[in-house]
Amino acid sequence: MDLLSTLTHTIRQLYSNLMPIPCLLCGAPHHEGCLCDACQAHLPLLGAACPRCASPLQQVMLCGQCLHSPPEQDASFSVFSYQSPIDHLIATLKYRDKLALIHLFATHMSHHLKHRVKPDALIPIPLHPHRLRERGFNQSLELAKQLSQQLAIPVRHDILIRVRDTPPQASLPFSERKKNINQAFQLKCTDVPAHIALIDDVLTTGHTANVAAKLLRQAGVKTIELWTIARTIKHSHSL
Repeated sequence: MDLLSTLTHTIRQLYSNLMPIPCLLCGAPHHEGCLCDACQAHLPLLGAACPRCASPLQQVMLCGQCLHSPPEQDASFSVFSYQSPIDHLIATLKYRDKLALIHLFATHMSHHLKHRVKPDALIPIPLHPHRLRERGFNQSLELAKQLSQQLAIPVRHDILIRVRDTPPQASLPFSERKKNINQAFQLKCTDVPAHIALIDDVLTTGHTANVAAKLLRQAGVKTIELWTIARTIKHSHSL
């Protein structure tokens, strides 16, 4: 930890000791982070899932869909199931600028990812410049930065760019999402690592990741993983 990070952490601790902050979910005062310990303990972990697409299952095994028609990525990981209160927290992060939630999500992800073989780089799913100006930040990039710090894996945001300003996937029926994201990305750099992890907030249909992964595969990436905060469950109409 560098001097600036140490100083920032010390100031934050002193402030939180003097001024307890309310938990984002229950409002109870606590001294560190966005959520109190009780609310964190009840967050819906995904549990057993298909290692290829992260669909929740009774046990860790390839699901029928991946046996028949697997996605482009070789592996997927999500730490939470996309249900209450995770859906609320992710919406709060994206649309109410609660960037402190990034650290919370990254910490939970890192706890489960630290024993896996590390990829050579983390590649966040990019936003179109117009959307980036509107929101002010890319939650996938901010998540990748936190994971980079906690897992000691470099972030490469110079490889993939978004060239089509598509409507948000969450605003479209499932039947239109694949067409919406088609040709949305381009490679900015062809100097790609052999093993990468794509970083995004929520995995639903997987169309966004599939388009990005195909481009990276064509550029020579051998192993592609997809890491997200949450995975939607079947019949979930979400992000």
